[in-house]
Amino acid sequence: MEVSFDALRKIQLQERNYAALVPLEEDFFDAYRNHVEEQRKSLHENFSLDAASAYEGTRKLLSEVVTRRQQKIFLKALRDFHAGTVSGSGLAREEKDLYNSLIKLLGSYGSKLFGSFAAETTIEKPADTLMKVQLLSEVPQFVGITGLIGPFGANQIATLPKEDAKLLVAQGVAQEA
Repeated sequence: MEVSFDALRKIQLQERNYAALVPLEEDFFDAYRNHVEEQRKSLHENFSLDAASAYEGTRKLLSEVVTRRQQKIFLKALRDFHAGTVSGSGLAREEKDLYNSLIKLLGSYGSKLFGSFAAETTIEKPADTLMKVQLLSEVPQFVGITGLIGPFGANQIATLPKEDAKLLVAQGVAQEA
């Protein structure tokens, strides 16, 4: 991954001009935090107006990229939650944490509002690989066999990948619906 002002500027323009999130590598923010820190150290060791301008420009650009991506991640989490498709692909490590927290929060919010008559949750998969279950108790979000699953409220009906549904039934927290 190229770490430079120009590469960051390209990402900023893409984030500004396109609705979709620009795919980033998992260590994107680590790399740019280190880059900005190196600029700061260099500036303290050997001050120049050019170095100060480069440091401030990179810092502001990174801040704008973060702000725009936060907004898009919030919208992505909301869309994905309602569609029943959870995917953090293309997100940096820190962004995946935010995304997963938002999905969990949305599930918890829905469970509190609707309780036992919560809407059915469906994760998009071919029909022959799905199984409908009724949750017998609240189940927090967890990493299942096929990926991130839940959270679910008590008595909620969910259509899940068979592997994950069978796991919940085996653990006694769900029954086949």
